[in-house]
Amino acid sequence: MVSRGFNQRWRTIKTIVWALFAVATVALLDSNTLAGRRFRGPLTEIEPLVSDFLVYRLFAVDPPTGHVVIAEVDDRSIAQLGRFPWPRTVEAELVKALTADRAKVVTFDMFFSERDPADVARDQIGARLRAAGISPKTIEGTLNPSGDKGFAQALAASGSTYLAYAFDAHRSQFDQTAGGVAPQVAVLEPPPLAYNLVRKYPGFQSALTVADSYIAPLPVLNAAARGTAYADIDEDEDGRARAYPAVVRFNGRYCAPLFLAAADAYLDRAPLSLQLGPATTAIATLADRRIPLDEMGKMMVRYRGKRGTIPHYAVVDIIDGLVASEALRDKIVIVGVTAHALGDRFVTPVGSDFPGVEIQANAIDNVLRGDFIHHSFNERGEERWAGWVLGVGIGIAAAFLTAVQSLLLLIMLLVSYVAYVVWRLRSSGAVVGPVFPVFALIITYLTTISYRYMVEGKDKRRLRSVFEMYLHPDVLASVVDDPEGLKLGGQRQHLSVLFSDIVGFTQLAERLEPEPLVALLNTYMSVMTDVILNSGGVVDKLMGDGIMAFWGPPLKLTNTARPAIDCALKMMAELEALGARDERFRNLRIGIGIATGEAIVGNLGGERHFDYSAVGDTVNLASRLEGLTRVFKVKLLMNRATLDEAGAGYISREVGRIRVKGREQLEPAVEVAGTAGNGVDATYYDRFAKAIAAIHNGGSPEEDLEQLLVERPNDMVATMCLERLRATAGQPEREIIFEFDTK
Repeated sequence: MVSRGFNQRWRTIKTIVWALFAVATVALLDSNTLAGRRFRGPLTEIEPLVSDFLVYRLFAVDPPTGHVVIAEVDDRSIAQLGRFPWPRTVEAELVKALTADRAKVVTFDMFFSERDPADVARDQIGARLRAAGISPKTIEGTLNPSGDKGFAQALAASGSTYLAYAFDAHRSQFDQTAGGVAPQVAVLEPPPLAYNLVRKYPGFQSALTVADSYIAPLPVLNAAARGTAYADIDEDEDGRARAYPAVVRFNGRYCAPLFLAAADAYLDRAPLSLQLGPATTAIATLADRRIPLDEMGKMMVRYRGKRGTIPHYAVVDIIDGLVASEALRDKIVIVGVTAHALGDRFVTPVGSDFPGVEIQANAIDNVLRGDFIHHSFNERGEERWAGWVLGVGIGIAAAFLTAVQSLLLLIMLLVSYVAYVVWRLRSSGAVVGPVFPVFALIITYLTTISYRYMVEGKDKRRLRSVFEMYLHPDVLASVVDDPEGLKLGGQRQHLSVLFSDIVGFTQLAERLEPEPLVALLNTYMSVMTDVILNSGGVVDKLMGDGIMAFWGPPLKLTNTARPAIDCALKMMAELEALGARDERFRNLRIGIGIATGEAIVGNLGGERHFDYSAVGDTVNLASRLEGLTRVFKVKLLMNRATLDEAGAGYISREVGRIRVKGREQLEPAVEVAGTAGNGVDATYYDRFAKAIAAIHNGGSPEEDLEQLLVERPNDMVATMCLERLRATAGQPEREIIFEFDTK
């Protein structure tokens, strides 16, 4: 009996030891250090994504306050005002317009550390004129006024404009300046905005961000602005911008960021203070708003939504007076770049390609509303304690309870902890991560139950992958030339995408037994993929009876649309030839959709398995066009961009402008029936085109379409166009538009 009791206790002890080992293993996977070296565990990759889901997906996000707007340097402004960066006269005009519209605060999320190129050229011309003996007064009256001086005058007249500066480099280290003399560097007057009051309590050990030098605005602009503040944005280790450094130790002062400068000015220069508490706590205070910071002095940004959520107006419209004064009056206007391929872009929890100026705007909006979220050393401490308590607790319970009882306890603990995480977020904005505690709970449960009941062996073999990565020969050749091509990731590239599908395949599958159906598909796919590969296309996916292919990358093609159209026509011709040889294909018909534009192309997927594929709006449009071939009862449908790029030589007609599901933009759709000389009646399509063209000249093509339908009563395109024209009869501007709510 003693031996049996001892063995039971020993098994219990070993079960608890296994529980501790399981929790320690999960803690290691969630660690950032290993043996004193930097080590990013896999759970640290998951944790931020799960927290993003809790903050932005689980609950509705509060809308913006409406006190912040963006004056954006967008593509249209650049197209009308000239190549960017603009002469400083443009910025001066913008400040004057905002001042006239009574904007309360203006901030530039742009750097003005170099002279206006127009001023540099002006000085060079002046030097040559002085060398030629022309008097300085004459030179001054002849040359255009200085752009930088004009901008400075506008800033001074405004009295409420802040400029951004950047640090040359900044790093994180424990702030130890209290025991020594901080390094001093030369700064412009007035100096960068800093906290009015800093309280440092005993035991403070925060690893604040520090900087040794900065890139200031031009002295003439620095002196004219109401103030300057830094606009540096840091990214988390997974490349996403979630937090903004709210304090940087520089030149013996605790400097404040641009978003706090704007909020401070909006609140009529409320006291801006900083509390550096014991351990790693830090709080910035602005008026009655207490801004929680992490140990690095960063404030988490609570994004109001996807890109474009904060109200924004084009700079050119503000200068031209096209924006209502009410939209800018008493607002914080932050000026920044949103044009494509310009300005800083970030990946954020609410979307990628997010302009830096909109991050600034969201941060300002957070301060004004005061609904902060925070995830600092304190919250991470909660996660660690919860993980160890839950993991060890379930391990001890599994040593004594039955499998059913311990499973019920597991579920109860899981639900309770997730409810606690949600409550902390909703009540105080604390982002307490659920990943480590949940993983510790589940992994420990599985480990201890497996050990106790011997359900599984000591070690589990991982399932070996049964799939291989298949590459198009051209893709393989590009990888051989550049092994970096095997890395995950993609690039925005121009291409033409083709989708094809067998019409009525579902009914065909119902009639045939599985074996002959598979044999038919194998033959069909072999022929079609050969046509695609011979045309230089990449077969992306085979989806049942569907095919996705694209032309362009990895090859360097100047015209991707023409081989795509030629391939589509060849596919239909090969299907017809196949039907002549094999009666199984005699009544088979396919629909093909093609779209040309930009998409993300590259190795997409996971670390252990990925495809060379394309994703994006162009891909989705091609898929929708293929589906619409059944609606219009045509074989080949494409967007106008495809035919325009392909060039002449095709017999085609424009179907109209379509709006497909999931897409707001109207897209001109074109049917291509074939090429000249391949048996297609080009005259019929010319007559159709002339009839439709009459709409734009104020004519009424109904009679012409009715005549075409007499000749071809099954022409669904003409039928649908005629229906749309009759529906818009009597309207001053008539246009053929089709909207589709289904795929």
